[in-house]
Amino acid sequence: MAKVALLVGVSEYEPGLNPLPSAVRDVEAVYEVLLHPEMGGFAVSDIILLKNPERQVVEMAIETLFSGRHKDDLLLLYFSGHGIKDDRGRLYLATRNTSKTQQGELIRSTSVSANFIHDRMSESRSRRQVVILDSCFSGAFAEGMSAKDDGTIDIREQLGGEGRAVLTSSTSTQYSFEEQGQDLSIYTRFLIEGIKSGEADRDQDEFISIDELHEYASQKVRELQPAMKPEIYAIREGFKIRLTKVAPGDPRQRYRKEVARFIHRGEISFVGRRTLDVLRTRLGLETTEAKAIEDQVLEPYRNKFREKLQQYQQVFTELLERDETITDGDRHDLQNLQQILGLRNEDTMPIEALVTARFKTHQQNLQTYEQAFTTALRQEFPLSAASRDRLRQTQQQLELANGDIAAIESEITAEVEAYHQKLHDYERLFSTTMQQEYPFSEATRNDLRQQQQRLGLTDVDVAPIKAQITTQIESYHQKLQQYEQAFVKATQRQHYPDEVTRKQLQQTWQTLGLSEGDVGAIERRINREIETYQANLRQYEQEFTEGVQQEYPLSAFKRSQLTQRHQGLNLTAEDVTAIENQIVVAIEEHRQKLQQYEEVFRESMQFEYPLSDATREELQRFQRILELNDAETSAIEAIIIQSSSEGEYRKEQERIRQQQEETVRLTTPFHFGETITTELANYDGSYTYASAPKGKSRQETTEVGSFPPNAFGLYDMHGNVWEWCQDTWHDNYKGAPSDGSAWINNDSQYQVVRGGSWYSFPGPCRSASRYGSTRDFHTSYIGFRIVCGVGRTL
Repeated sequence: MAKVALLVGVSEYEPGLNPLPSAVRDVEAVYEVLLHPEMGGFAVSDIILLKNPERQVVEMAIETLFSGRHKDDLLLLYFSGHGIKDDRGRLYLATRNTSKTQQGELIRSTSVSANFIHDRMSESRSRRQVVILDSCFSGAFAEGMSAKDDGTIDIREQLGGEGRAVLTSSTSTQYSFEEQGQDLSIYTRFLIEGIKSGEADRDQDEFISIDELHEYASQKVRELQPAMKPEIYAIREGFKIRLTKVAPGDPRQRYRKEVARFIHRGEISFVGRRTLDVLRTRLGLETTEAKAIEDQVLEPYRNKFREKLQQYQQVFTELLERDETITDGDRHDLQNLQQILGLRNEDTMPIEALVTARFKTHQQNLQTYEQAFTTALRQEFPLSAASRDRLRQTQQQLELANGDIAAIESEITAEVEAYHQKLHDYERLFSTTMQQEYPFSEATRNDLRQQQQRLGLTDVDVAPIKAQITTQIESYHQKLQQYEQAFVKATQRQHYPDEVTRKQLQQTWQTLGLSEGDVGAIERRINREIETYQANLRQYEQEFTEGVQQEYPLSAFKRSQLTQRHQGLNLTAEDVTAIENQIVVAIEEHRQKLQQYEEVFRESMQFEYPLSDATREELQRFQRILELNDAETSAIEAIIIQSSSEGEYRKEQERIRQQQEETVRLTTPFHFGETITTELANYDGSYTYASAPKGKSRQETTEVGSFPPNAFGLYDMHGNVWEWCQDTWHDNYKGAPSDGSAWINNDSQYQVVRGGSWYSFPGPCRSASRYGSTRDFHTSYIGFRIVCGVGRTL
């Protein structure tokens, strides 16, 4: 005679079925009870525990459970998880891989059907088969179940009744429930509780049969969740099958079980009280210990009873608040509610008396508060904080809620508030109008008078409003003027305030109580003046820079032009002096550096020529100290090397100066117009020409075709590289050929270059600008143009 159990708990499911965290914990709890030697008495090897299995695993385990068994074996199948009914009402037990179609229909091949279990049970030789299903619609399992019995062996005395028994947590049409905050499902929790406590042993025979376990769990479940109706289905004497024993030796458990028998309406009955006192003495329990057990057992019953009393009290209170008189119809409805809740007249009469007394007291308190509020409002409107505090104290003393007094205050203050609302509307209108226009025009005054008449206000009503707002507006305008003076003083209308000054100004306007919008309007107006002033400074700086780039030092005529210009830009002599000094100092410093390098290089030439590598390295270090670029030093060195004597050097310097001053008068300086930008030619865009903006400084040559050609289709006639010309150098254009032929002097060592380069200022890129250099001079910014005559090929 063996006892074998299969415990299946499924908590995890495919999408479409909600997870049931308690299911796995359910089977673990059942496993613990069955394994207990003094309760279940099952062997470890005879209990199969499956957590979140798939369908095939479950079906194989079920077949293993029921096949190859003897007639007197006790077989238990326990399942906790989702139960699903198909459209024909047939029950399926969901497994880990149970799925539904997109339309929500069950895919039957992924779940275990009740018919499959019926068949395996029918095929088994065992005559003691117990199935416990804790799932939705579990009652549908019993449909179609049949008995199997050959009637040859009677072992009633050993295992109780024989046959089949099925315990379900719900009927065939009900859902089962989980209780939030509990580790186990409702049904399984009470099954375990009945076994562990021994309270399920109704006949006190120290065994718990299937029907006793069902009776205990069903009662407990319905007390906690009336919507659930656990069922038992038995064939032959299956309901008498003994599943577990009662653990002996614990007087507390015995006392607990007896307490549960004598509970009536949430308390222990009169006879039960006397019986339990005798039992407590017999079991040797202390009074405090017995009281603790009673309180623990009674707690859920008391809570349920209190909930029913509270429900009745809430309904009666709401009924009385709706209508002070209880009609015959109301009384009939209350009696029906009393019966549904299972309450007696002695339960509800104290509730009604208490609620009625409270209601009358509440009505009297409302009348008292109404009188106090009326008196206070007649004396003062609007109410001061002190008056409000006194009324609030009255409200607290009378135990009135804010909702209780709201209607009272609303009704009494309606008329007074209407009058004060009109005053407020006029005050807002007068204030808005004054902010838009001050002082008022006659038309505005007439409009305000019409609005006053529309509101039904007299001159006496509005006089205080006018006086107060007029005073406020005049004071505010004075503060705005005060802040404007402070802002002008801080900026002198010439420069924006720094962070420290900004914070000081912010403190000023905040102290004056000015709005951010009004302050912003003042600052934006003055900032526009500052922006104009600084733009004029930048404009003059640009024009002065262009002037000194074209000629330095400035001629009297150019100086006169710049003076007229800075006066036209509304700049003072101090303004332009600061700009000019900065630029002139930079030019002079640069010229001084060039002169220093020229002197050092000339001295080096006097000691040795050609220069040694050591001397060359010393010159390069000196060049870096002076922050001169290679092009500047190369030009100085070329001039010095090419000069054979000091006299020739001075002559060369004079010639260079004449070359730089000489220009050719054309209609425009460039073939594309009056000025030049880095979008039209490749030059050093860090410098500007005329009114053109600064541009790119590419520091290298560009490909042919990067810029627009001239009218003859020639590219890069301005910038990119200086271009060697066929003409030799002449100091001026006197005697120049007029037939367009080259002007060549075979005695001259210098050849003409034109057009400027990527390294040049924009000025030398002009069409009229030229420069002379020895024919053996070469650098990265001088090149030549290949010309192909007609009728020839290269």
